[in-house]
Amino acid sequence: MKRRDLLNGLSLATLSLTGARAQSVLGVSSAPLAAAPTPTAPTQAAQQGDTVGPGFTRIVIARWGDALLPSAPPFTPNALTAEQVRTQFPYDAVIAAIITPPPAQDGIPRLVMVVADPTAPARMVFPGGVDNPAVAGRLQGASVLNLQYMSGRWLTVDGGYQTRRITDGTLCELTGPVAAVIGSTVQGLLAPQAGCAAPWGNALLAEGHTSPWLQRLAGVGYGYADPAQAPRFGWVAELDALHPGAFPIKRTALGRFARAGIAATTTQDGRAVIFMSQDAPGGFLFRFTAATAATDGTALDSGTLSAARITSTGISWVDLPNTIPALVGAVDAAASAGASAFDSPGGIAIAAGNGTIYLACGGNPARTVPNTLNPRAGDGNGHIIALTPPNGDASAKTFAGQVILAAGNPATTPGTTYVTGSNGWLRKPRTLNIGPSGELWVGTDQSGDTSLGADGLFILQTSGPSPYMLSTAYLAPIGAAIGGVGFGGTTIFAAVRHPGATPSASFDAPATRWPTLLPNMPPQTTIVGLVRA
Repeated sequence: MKRRDLLNGLSLATLSLTGARAQSVLGVSSAPLAAAPTPTAPTQAAQQGDTVGPGFTRIVIARWGDALLPSAPPFTPNALTAEQVRTQFPYDAVIAAIITPPPAQDGIPRLVMVVADPTAPARMVFPGGVDNPAVAGRLQGASVLNLQYMSGRWLTVDGGYQTRRITDGTLCELTGPVAAVIGSTVQGLLAPQAGCAAPWGNALLAEGHTSPWLQRLAGVGYGYADPAQAPRFGWVAELDALHPGAFPIKRTALGRFARAGIAATTTQDGRAVIFMSQDAPGGFLFRFTAATAATDGTALDSGTLSAARITSTGISWVDLPNTIPALVGAVDAAASAGASAFDSPGGIAIAAGNGTIYLACGGNPARTVPNTLNPRAGDGNGHIIALTPPNGDASAKTFAGQVILAAGNPATTPGTTYVTGSNGWLRKPRTLNIGPSGELWVGTDQSGDTSLGADGLFILQTSGPSPYMLSTAYLAPIGAAIGGVGFGGTTIFAAVRHPGATPSASFDAPATRWPTLLPNMPPQTTIVGLVRA
C-alpha cells in the first residue's frame, strides 16, 4: 500500500503536508451544520473549504495526481505528460460502481471502485489554458481502484490487482445489432458521465457527449478525425472490473445517445433491465429490457428499447423500433414514438423491495408548460421524481409517478417542498444512490456556479416516520460538485469534482486551491469517505 500505510489511525487534523502526494486534506470546517425546523435560512454559502455534516468524519481516499500504478511519477501539475496521467488518479471523477470481490484468504475486506472520468477542461488542467489533447485524452475515461480496509479505515492500494486506467487509447469491443454495420472494435472510451453496478457483478459505464472529444482528439491519432468514427461512440460499455484483462464492451442494443444517468436491475424472471436518462435540458428517460437472463453473457445484446411518456398518474413506456437506425438515433426515435421530455434528467437509483425508480432532474428554465412530473415552468432548481412499478415489476408497461422534492432555496424560490425537520436545501440534483437503510443519497451539480449556494451531498428519507425529510451530510468547496456516492460498511464514498472551477476560474486563478490550499498546487478532485461517528 506504500504511502497510504502512514495514514492508519491518524486524524486529518494532525497530518502535515509533506509533499504533493501526501494524503492530508486541509480547509475543512468541522463546525456542525445548523439545524432548523424548516430550511428557511440560506446557510449554505460556498466556501474555500468543505463542511462535514453532524455525525460524520471525513477521510481522503484518492485525489487528482495520486499514484494508481507502481510506475507513477510524482504529481507535477505544471508539466503533465500523457505517460504521467495514465498512471495517476485523473482530474475529474464520478463514482460509477463499487463491487465486492470474493473474500481473500487473509480475511482483509476489499472493494473495487469503478470511477468515470468525464472531463479535462483545458482552462482548469493546463497552465495558461493552452490545451494538450494528447494529455487530455489520457486524463478522461475511467479508473478502477482497489480498496482494502485496515486499521479502521479504507485505503487505496497502489498497483492493486484490478487497478487500471481506461482512456482514449484503450481497445474496446462493440457487440449487438449495430456492430455488424460499424465494426466490432474501437479505440477509446470517451466522456463517460455515469455508471452503475449491475446485479450480475459487472459495471456499466455510460458515454456522454462524445462529439467534443472527437473534435479535440482529431489530431492525436486512432482515426478520430474520420467521421466514420462517430457512430462507435455514445454507447454503454460493460466492464468486468474484477478481471484486469477484460475489454470494455460497448452494447449497441441499449441505443446511442449522451447519457446522464444509468441504473440496472432484473425482472422477476431474471432478465436484465437498464434505465437510462438523456443528458439534455429536455431529455428522455429510456428503458432496455433484455430478451434473456441477466446471467447470460450476451444478455445486453438483444431486447427492447423503450422511452417514457408522461401521463396524468405517472408514465407509460412506448417501445422503439427494433432497427439499426432507431438504435443509432435513439433520441429521434423516442421523439417520433411520442416520448416525453424531462427537465434535465440525471442520476437514477432503484430501491430494493418495491423497485421504485428515483430520477434526479436538474430543472429547465426554458419549460413553459408544467406537467405531472415537471412541476414548475421556468425552473432552474430541479426536482426528484419517484416512479413505482406495479408489484415491483421493472418491465411493467406503466409506472405510478410523483414529485417527491422540488428543489431550491426556500427563502427565495417559489414552489419548493421540504418537510418539517429538514436541515438543509439543495439545487440541481444530479446523482442518486440508495443507502444501506433505504435512504436516498442526493449529490448536486450546479456546473461550477455555486453563487446561489454550495453543492453538496444530502440524505432524503424515503420511509419511516418522516418520509422525504432532507438532511445535509456534506457541503463541497466553491466551484465543486458531487460526482456520485457509494457505500462500504460504515463509510460513504463521495467524489468531490473540480473544486475551484467556477465559470470565470482557470488553472492559474482557481476559486479555491482545495484540498491543500497551497499556492503552488491546483485544486484537486478528491474521493472522500464520510465515516459515521
